[in-house]
Amino acid sequence: MKKLNVALLILTTFLIMSGCYYYEPYPVYTPPAPPYPSYDYIWDSAIRAAQDVGIQITSSNRNAGTIFGQRDRVGVTIQVIQQPDGKTRVELTTEGTKGSGSAVSDDFYGAFNRYMGRK
Repeated sequence: MKKLNVALLILTTFLIMSGCYYYEPYPVYTPPAPPYPSYDYIWDSAIRAAQDVGIQITSSNRNAGTIFGQRDRVGVTIQVIQQPDGKTRVELTTEGTKGSGSAVSDDFYGAFNRYMGRK
């Protein structure tokens, strides 16, 4: 009977000792969000993208954030707008032939995204 009590005591001790141990979760590294690209970088990317797709720039004003140009009788206005949250927005509007306006827009945004490191 004494052996049985000792065995139960040892078994109970092992059960208590191996009880609910909580392992803390492994810390996960999350890289900080990259800062927004600067206004000058976005402005230069917009100018280069416009030139790459054949938009002839007739005038530009960096301080106002406007670029005026033309491609295939389609008037193009590109606006680079600094927003209050620190982001910068680029808008392209076209005037002229309806069918070629969307082609100019698609070409410009494709080139602009490449300059910005997007696909």
